[in-house]
Amino acid sequence: GFHGASMQAICAEAAMSPGALYRYFPSKEAIISAIAEAEHEAHAAFFARMGAAEDPVEALASIGVEALEGLLVSPINTLQVETMAEAIRNPAIRLGFQRNCDEARVMIVGALRRGQARGQVDPDLDIEVACQLVMALGDGLSAHQALDSGLSPERLRPVLQTLLRRFFRPPHAS
Repeated sequence: GFHGASMQAICAEAAMSPGALYRYFPSKEAIISAIAEAEHEAHAAFFARMGAAEDPVEALASIGVEALEGLLVSPINTLQVETMAEAIRNPAIRLGFQRNCDEARVMIVGALRRGQARGQVDPDLDIEVACQLVMALGDGLSAHQALDSGLSPERLRPVLQTLLRRFFRPPHAS
C-alpha cells in the first residue's frame, strides 16, 4: 500500500525514473492528491446525470449502479481502497477525498430530497443517513471486490437495484 511504499518502490512499479516521477509529484502525498483530483473529475459526469434525473431512485438504480460496476471491474479498484486507507491515516490526504465525499453527498441528498417532494422517495426516510449508508455500501463493495469476492457485475446489478428501490421508495410504491 501507499503507507509502506517508498518513492523508489513507486518508481519501480510505474517503470519511471525517480527524476521523472519527482518532476510531476514531489511526494507520495502529491500522488494521492492527484488521484483524488482525478476521482473528482471522473465523478463530474455522474453528478450531472444524477442532478438532471427526473427520478432519483431510478437514477441511483441505473446511473449509480453503472458507476459502481465500472469501478468494481476496473484495475484501479484496489487503488481506491488503498487511497481511502491512506486518507484515514493522513489528515492532509483526507481533505481531497473528503471534498469528493461531501460533494457526492450534497448531490445525492439534494436529488433524494427533490424525490421526496415529488412522492418518489419515502417521506419518513432520513435522507442524510440513507445517503451515508448507500455510500458506505459502495465503499464496502469496493473493498470486498479488492479482496476478490468473485461477485460479478451481472449478479450484483439486479440485487443492488432491488435493494435501492425497496430502500428508497415510499412504502405504498411498487
